Amino acid sequence: MIRLKDKEFSDIVQYMRDEYGINLEKKKVLIECRMSKILERYGLDSFAGYLDMVHQDRSGEMAGEMVNHLTTNYTYFYREADHFERLQDAILPELLGHSVSGTLDIWCAGCSTGEECYTLGMTLEEYKRIRNVTLRTRILATDISGKVLDKARDGEYPVKELEGLPPEWRRKYCGDTSGRTFRVDEELKSCVRFQRRNLMDPMPASERFDIILCRNVMIYFDRISRNRLIKNLEDALKKGGYLLIGHAELLTIKETRLEPVYPAVYRKKKE
Repeated sequence: MIRLKDKEFSDIVQYMRDEYGINLEKKKVLIECRMSKILERYGLDSFAGYLDMVHQDRSGEMAGEMVNHLTTNYTYFYREADHFERLQDAILPELLGHSVSGTLDIWCAGCSTGEECYTLGMTLEEYKRIRNVTLRTRILATDISGKVLDKARDGEYPVKELEGLPPEWRRKYCGDTSGRTFRVDEELKSCVRFQRRNLMDPMPASERFDIILCRNVMIYFDRISRNRLIKNLEDALKKGGYLLIGHAELLTIKETRLEPVYPAVYRKKKE
């Protein structure tokens, strides 16, 4: 295994914090273990050489690869189920009651391999069926890693990830689940637009959302980066829009201008 020198470690920690808001101050061993094989694949014998290549890569793919290996893409379908229940019971009816166009813009920020945005798509379909309403949605799903976005677009997953999903949803949206893997319904996949984006970059003013899901992402951030992300998310919300975060990431009054309305759910004031 290629050893990580103190100066290299310091440089990587600084780079990841400045560019992506990720705090790796106590992750020296993790960096060595997860990145050594990547360095060997590129024919490198030092982390300094790898970081130089990352800086020179204008496409951003190497940086995305680095983020992908140094963070845990742990997710599954119907994770933190009460959020999806709250969407159906309260959030969607409230937003549609005030919508002129009947169209909702939704952003899954830090979507990882896609389980969250596809669960969201199923939730929306079920809401339309149960309520017998017309609902048009535009779902944007973003992540910094091109590799995880490729997996999300492909839509193939291990069957074990379906354990928490309602049986009826499995039958409707998950195709053949008799083997070791399954594929998400093509019509459901067509409802999601995937894009590579850095959460540290502000969303363009032309893109504003009724609902933002940014769940279990802030756990990697230090206080300064977390505050920067929160501001970006607040600015990207429409007035009256909702932000859903992980239950382990609750915001304090000092951190946000949004008002808490449900557990790990916040709303932007309408005025």
